[in-house]
Amino acid sequence: MLIKNVKGLLAVVACLFSLNSTAGLITDVEDFGTGQLVASKGTFSWTHNILDYGFVLGSAESASILIEFRDDDLSKKDGPENAHIFFDLVKITGSEFKPVTSWFHDFAFSSLVELNANGLLFVTVTSVVGDFYIDRSTLNVVTKVVAAPVGVPEPSAMLLLGLGLLGLGVMRKKARA
Repeated sequence: MLIKNVKGLLAVVACLFSLNSTAGLITDVEDFGTGQLVASKGTFSWTHNILDYGFVLGSAESASILIEFRDDDLSKKDGPENAHIFFDLVKITGSEFKPVTSWFHDFAFSSLVELNANGLLFVTVTSVVGDFYIDRSTLNVVTKVVAAPVGVPEPSAMLLLGLGLLGLGVMRKKARA
């Protein structure tokens, strides 16, 4: 009977510790309304700020970004569009965009270092050839730390733990009697 009670106590403790190690997802969306026109040889920049969502510096494990582009000429008569995308002044890619295209990128270690350092991602898109619209940018960050849910005060959690341990003690005392 003692072994059964010890196993139960260990299971409760393991569950409590596992609650502190869950991963979280932070999503920051920059929506540019009807679209931000980037003219030929033009530049457009914006900042993703994940600090507003309770991000803890240094907790980002992985991240990805989706940038939604749209051609300014649906008849496709103005030729191809080509742009360079920069994160924190580091060139990521040069791509040829189709009339309606989204660009997806998983972050490398160097981009995660900057994001972990300040919770900000500076994005710049520069048109090399042609002009196009940027409709939206979505940044997804997987973190290793989740803030405690709002509305669950710590004293209540401790009270529940105490009541659980008290219940285990009472069960043990009854088993001995």
